[in-house]
Amino acid sequence: MPFEETNVFFKWTPLALYRYSKLKQAAIGAGKSVLLEKTPRHIRRVDRIRRLVPGAKFVMPVRDGRDTVASLTKRLGDATESLDRWISDNTMVLAERGSTDVLIYRYEDLVNDPEATIEKICTFLGLSFDQSLLDYHRNPQQWFKPAEAEVETQHAALRNQQVNKPIYDGRGRWKTELGQMELKELTEGRGKPLMQAFGYV
Repeated sequence: MPFEETNVFFKWTPLALYRYSKLKQAAIGAGKSVLLEKTPRHIRRVDRIRRLVPGAKFVMPVRDGRDTVASLTKRLGDATESLDRWISDNTMVLAERGSTDVLIYRYEDLVNDPEATIEKICTFLGLSFDQSLLDYHRNPQQWFKPAEAEVETQHAALRNQQVNKPIYDGRGRWKTELGQMELKELTEGRGKPLMQAFGYV
């Protein structure tokens, strides 16, 4: 699994295929049978990935829109953009529900029962579940390394801290962080059908 978001399937087709082949060669060279790639924006390229990588599988997490918008707003500084992004991305996820090559899981279920959720993901991907998958934080990794041996940036340091801690329970942050306009849009307005579809209202 490459540690960075590759954005490979946003590239010109010959370049996308070349970069994908390099990722695949790296996985094979490391003795791995499965290549995992994490670029959240690839939700917008699912059909293209299906064409370019026959047999690909997609694991799509969803999270309560209220908590997601609160979190994104803190990071992006724009509540409207955050709301639009959650609605747009999750509309695409919902459109994939029922596809045999797609597994959708809820962040809240991962927090409630990590073992069952991760075992379900492993089964979907044809991988064996091992208890050590729950103990990743006991062996910290520097996933985000500074370029050319430069001093670690504040962002890289934060990301390394985030991926090396136990599963974080960020449920309910919306109660103190979400604006009333965004809350209303998610519970009564255009976000309501998605919130209902994923079991949040």
